[in-house]
Amino acid sequence: MTQYTSPSMTNAKPIRILAFDTSLGRPGVALVEVRNGKASIIDMSNVQTTSKQSLVERKAVVYAWAVFFINNHRTKGFDYVVRELFQGRTWKQNYPVFTAWAATEEALGTFRLDFTDDPITPATIKKYVVGNGKADKQEVADAVRRWTGYEGEFASDDESDAVAIALYKAITEGLIG
Repeated sequence: MTQYTSPSMTNAKPIRILAFDTSLGRPGVALVEVRNGKASIIDMSNVQTTSKQSLVERKAVVYAWAVFFINNHRTKGFDYVVRELFQGRTWKQNYPVFTAWAATEEALGTFRLDFTDDPITPATIKKYVVGNGKADKQEVADAVRRWTGYEGEFASDDESDAVAIALYKAITEGLIG
């Protein structure tokens, strides 16, 4: 069976998508490149903080980690910079995540970058990438492997989630399908 490739899926220049799965406990980031309808993982990372650290310290760790990752990949540029939406029920849930959001926004700002899109809900990402808006972490990781051909292990769910966020963007832009 031959896979159909639409004209929008044929791109000589690779499209690079930087995606953040943002949390304060263990955020993940991925850089996905799409060329000619095929997505591949260029790099991914995560960092862990603990609740024993102050919010200021945790934010600084996330900021430094994000700056390091962005700096390692910025020479080729990013066509899209995206992140997952978080909707906590209480300020105790929201505050730590929004602290991490601020850290990643500051890291991007260091390089005169910003998020290119509004945040995307987890259910929407799962629906497009997995085909099921209620998919579990293993289903997301398996779908990421199918889309990218990645055969390695993910250091955490946050890495595979970050790749899924980038894949969502590639799918909705008609770059893969």
